[in-house]
Amino acid sequence: MRPLKLIMSAFGPYAGQTVIDFSQLGEQGLYLITGDTGAGKTVIFDAVSYALYGQTSGGVRDANMLRSQYADADTPTFVELEFSFRGKCYRVKRNPEYRRPAKRGTGMTKEKAGAELYYPDDRVPVTRMSEVDKSIVELLGLNHKQFTQITMIAQGQFRKFLDTNTDERSKIFRDLFHTYFFQQLQDKLKQDAAAKRNEFAEQQRRSEQALNGVSCIYPAYTEQLQSFALRHYEGCVEEVLTLVDTITALDEKEQQQVAAAAAIVTKNLTALQDSLGAIAKKQQLEKYMQTTEAKMVSMQKQLEQEAAAAVQRQEALQKLEAEVNEAQKGEVELAQLQTERQQLAARQRELLQLQDMQQRYQRQEVVLLQKRQEYKQACDNFNHLNELSDTCFDRFLSAQAGLLAHDKLKPGKPCPVCGSCEHPQPVQLAQDAPTENDVEQARAKAEAAQKIRDGLIGEGKALKEHLELDKTLLLGKGVELLGCDDLKLIAERAQSELKDVNNKITALRLKMGFLQEKVEQYRKLAKTLEQQKAVDKQAEAAAQSIRQQLAGAEGQLQELKKQLAEQNELLTYVDEQKLQQEHEKLLVQQRELELQDKRLYAAIKNNQRIKQEVSGYEARRAACEAEYSLINSLSATLNGTLTGKKRVNLETYVQMHYFDKILQRANVRLLHMSRGQYELCRDKMQDADSKTGNSKTGLDLEVKDYYSGNLRSVKTLSGGESFMASLALALGLADEVQSCAGGIQLDTMFVDEGFGSLDDSSLQQAIATLQGLSEGHRLVGIISHVHDLQEMIDKKILVRKKRGQQGTGSEVALVVD
Repeated sequence: MRPLKLIMSAFGPYAGQTVIDFSQLGEQGLYLITGDTGAGKTVIFDAVSYALYGQTSGGVRDANMLRSQYADADTPTFVELEFSFRGKCYRVKRNPEYRRPAKRGTGMTKEKAGAELYYPDDRVPVTRMSEVDKSIVELLGLNHKQFTQITMIAQGQFRKFLDTNTDERSKIFRDLFHTYFFQQLQDKLKQDAAAKRNEFAEQQRRSEQALNGVSCIYPAYTEQLQSFALRHYEGCVEEVLTLVDTITALDEKEQQQVAAAAAIVTKNLTALQDSLGAIAKKQQLEKYMQTTEAKMVSMQKQLEQEAAAAVQRQEALQKLEAEVNEAQKGEVELAQLQTERQQLAARQRELLQLQDMQQRYQRQEVVLLQKRQEYKQACDNFNHLNELSDTCFDRFLSAQAGLLAHDKLKPGKPCPVCGSCEHPQPVQLAQDAPTENDVEQARAKAEAAQKIRDGLIGEGKALKEHLELDKTLLLGKGVELLGCDDLKLIAERAQSELKDVNNKITALRLKMGFLQEKVEQYRKLAKTLEQQKAVDKQAEAAAQSIRQQLAGAEGQLQELKKQLAEQNELLTYVDEQKLQQEHEKLLVQQRELELQDKRLYAAIKNNQRIKQEVSGYEARRAACEAEYSLINSLSATLNGTLTGKKRVNLETYVQMHYFDKILQRANVRLLHMSRGQYELCRDKMQDADSKTGNSKTGLDLEVKDYYSGNLRSVKTLSGGESFMASLALALGLADEVQSCAGGIQLDTMFVDEGFGSLDDSSLQQAIATLQGLSEGHRLVGIISHVHDLQEMIDKKILVRKKRGQQGTGSEVALVVD
């Protein structure tokens, strides 16, 4: 499948109709999709996936999220993809469910989701969504999940196929490789026999690689190891392993000697540290005594200060209690004034509301007068423009004779009016004669002025009716509040009474303000009184605590003096400087012995690990011969019915074969991208104990790290390493699908982000891999912000956000150097 043209309308950030012509990018090579953050680069991949399967590439955006928030209400939302498959062009169009303006009446209605598929021949287009979904899967041979895992490495989704479990991977392989049918199984078994011979050589290579890492510090044995390495350990693996045991035994013996020396140094250090500890304890006791004495002087001074402060606090408390009693009397009077003020405020609001109604009525009278003036001006403007339109039309009719003479009268030809062939005085065409377009424009201006005039008539009538209603309400309110129904008298009485009410409220506010200050003063004084009582109580408790601490400090000081006397008696003949020098010397020896012990421990563990790995490799190499014989007789065990033998499920076995081929293709690229560090391996631990016909060989993945020599889970890979492994696995799967699965053709691949996690060298390797992939008839699209990619890749799709006068949403431009 290769995209040729993509049309997005009101889709994602693309407000209008956006067309991307992929055919301009050629039939092969790399192209980069780059641009502003959030402009809609990934939406391009989403649109391709949605057009084919009705789902986005990463599965993050739901169908009801695809309608553009920048689009006009009348702009339809849809995606249309024209693509080629096996040399023929197809076209598919989809739209999600969204809200649009109703075609009849007002309001919004729901546009149902739809899909259409058009074939290159005369077949009737498919227009039912479920049938379109089914037809696309039958045509491409891939469902949406397989399509995104094989051809699209979506943003944030590149680890999914790498980390998926055996059951999920088995379901994918079942559909991709048609493992329901095994007519060609006999030929496949011959290929596996050859693969086992290759595996025999591979186990030998791994043994050699592991043995090259043996640690040895003994010159004689180092020379022997080098001589074995020159022979690639051919026929001498057991001899080398025996030599490794000898080296390990020597390292263990030396390690024991180092441990014994370290024990002696540790014993001497302990003795020295005891003496140095006694000196430190003496110094510490002297310091504690000085600190305790100073602390006792400070506490005695605090007690004297606290006694004086207690007298001052008692005097302050008595004064505060008298002030609180005086301030309490204003609360009752303040409550009475508050009630009176509320009554006046209610009357004030009623009068202000009446004034607002009167002012609104006066404003509406002014507006009505203005509308009448506007209506008069509109009438004058209409009469003027109508007169100009009539004049223009008369001039146009008058100019027809001149136009006829200019275009039709030729010497010697009859006049279309009188038939004469002589034209002595033809009418001249006026230079400023109006055209038919001028007449239409003049008439349109007159009609527009007439509409404005007619509209002002309706507005004036509505204003007048509203004014009459407001007048009725105003008079009714005047009778209710003031007992009069005259507009002028209502205004005067309302103004006078409002003035009186305002004066009373002002007087009350001043009086209440004075009383409020007294009430606030009472509340503050009451709160201050409680706080002062609490402070006095806390101060007394603090003084009692200081007295207790002082008594304790006196006892502690006596005990310190006693301990110091004992330490002075013990350290009478000790030379502290010599002890420090000896202590430093022993510490240096201890560190050297610890480093030597760690080196020996690492060498022993490394050699033990190598022996264990090589023993495993040799055992598996021997097992390869037995498995080769088993494969030759496997045709008798296709149904897993042999008693006493391993039972291998046929479908699972075939899937293992495809998976190994995929990993072989993937590792060609992964070893290149990781500079020889990583290789993907199928987890074969599940094979060894398979004893029932229903058991499955594991399709889980491990990664071989040649730098450490260990096998580990692919989930332990970092972000950049996972991206490289996922990319290699996806490319290997795509190659194997096209190679083995009939009817599936993958001419396009999409990679969304992931390159930002790669260093410069890994980025170069990844791009080189993709360029090698695209040397055939394959087009590879990459979404990335990495600046180096913009210099490496010539073909680009630039996506940017519109700003300012350019409008809203995003736009796309193709750059093909």
